[in-house]
Amino acid sequence: PGKEGLNNTEAQIEMIEETLKWADVKSVKNLLDVGCGIGGSSRYLCTKYECSGTGITLSPKQADRGNEINLERGLSGRVKLQVADALDMPFQSNSFDLLWSLESGEHMPNKKKFVSELCRVASPNGRIIIVTWCHRVLQPGDQLTRQELELLERIKEAYYLPDWCSVADYEKLLAEEGITNVKSEDWSDYVAPFWGKVIESALTPQGVTGLLSAG
Repeated sequence: PGKEGLNNTEAQIEMIEETLKWADVKSVKNLLDVGCGIGGSSRYLCTKYECSGTGITLSPKQADRGNEINLERGLSGRVKLQVADALDMPFQSNSFDLLWSLESGEHMPNKKKFVSELCRVASPNGRIIIVTWCHRVLQPGDQLTRQELELLERIKEAYYLPDWCSVADYEKLLAEEGITNVKSEDWSDYVAPFWGKVIESALTPQGVTGLLSAG
């Protein structure tokens, strides 16, 4: 992953495809996209796998706009976006065979509850994919440096994020829920080339307007 020279849409598609390859996703029957935004990943995955999908977001504006796009593209019968809290999802247990969370976990104020809800609604032998921002894994007796804490705090303020955790923290939470066959990988080096563009776009008038209008 991480090819240079890609535009934002191409980079997003590459991220999705590389994630699916890494997780060895062969087929999907019922998808849940947690933190779906306006549903780009939901539509892509449901089209790719010819499956049904639900996306959840806290923003009514995002859900409404995403469902408008679903209708425009003839996907309204397959993909549905709705307003729901990822920490208290309105779905029955064992409902989805693919739980997809692409860059939404960092926004969750309660990581334990977030992971617990993902595990609850996942069907037996389903897959849970979490692609999220984390701080580095700390060894016993280790702690983040002052410089690291200052940088993390700046990013939190810029993106209105709660406290950070590490990949190891997620692995522990999943283990506590009885999830097996957990694997993880650090893709920081691959996505680093795109961070400059992300920050630049967020600080333009158009980017700020887009964030505000997204709800």
